[in-house]
Amino acid sequence: MKDGMICVSHLTALDAAPELFITAAANAGFTGVGLRVLPPRHAPLQYPVAVDPARCKALRMQADDLGITVFEAESFAMEADASIETFLPGLEAGAVLGASVLVSGAVDPDETRLVENYARLAEAAAEFGITMAIEFMPSRPMKSLRDGLRVLDKVDHPNARLLIDVLHLIRSGGTIEELAAVPEDKIAYVHLSDAPLAHPGQEGLTPESRAGRLYPGEGELPLAALFSVLRSDIAVSLEAPHRDQQDLPPTERVRRAGAQTLSFMRGIRAAA
Repeated sequence: MKDGMICVSHLTALDAAPELFITAAANAGFTGVGLRVLPPRHAPLQYPVAVDPARCKALRMQADDLGITVFEAESFAMEADASIETFLPGLEAGAVLGASVLVSGAVDPDETRLVENYARLAEAAAEFGITMAIEFMPSRPMKSLRDGLRVLDKVDHPNARLLIDVLHLIRSGGTIEELAAVPEDKIAYVHLSDAPLAHPGQEGLTPESRAGRLYPGEGELPLAALFSVLRSDIAVSLEAPHRDQQDLPPTERVRRAGAQTLSFMRGIRAAA
């Protein structure tokens, strides 16, 4: 795990192909990126990088030349019918790209099966030198920090950790006090964004998550309080498809995201 990194996740400008996204992120001052290498079922064309070894190698060379790290590999969504064989191309791609973590949202409602599959994925990822980070979301069966910790404890694997998406934490009713009680070694890193404090309602959770976020410091989420209970050098990845900027070119969105996020994080870390 590369602590202290300030990255940008692909969802922030998902209409940018990986090549364009890497360049835009480097130009914006980010030290790392998250790339979608295994497309989820709802967006099968964004982006099937894992089936193209030559493209993986070229992306790694591009990132190295620009001095930026591919930090996250997505999307290893744990569906009910998931298998390690399904994920192997993504793990191989992540290793070529030099990814530190893979992101896996828990979609399977059967917790026993979910735990078994996560244990297998954690073990498989360890063989590639990649940490498995599982993500709770209030719109999915593993809804909350409490749910995520329960699943993580059942998985009981040294290569399994929890990803904290601050929007999902707050929208699921999580508190700073609950987060402060989580042992540091159970948290992989943070997905950062901002939003109004008002809850959008259950039906509004997914639209907000995918296209209605704000950059840190533009909304009302208790971000400073949240970071005050996390280790000061925790890695951060901005995941913020902006509510008001979807009509801008992706490179301009990433530029604005970098300016706002890097300034915000400098303030957070100076206060630590």
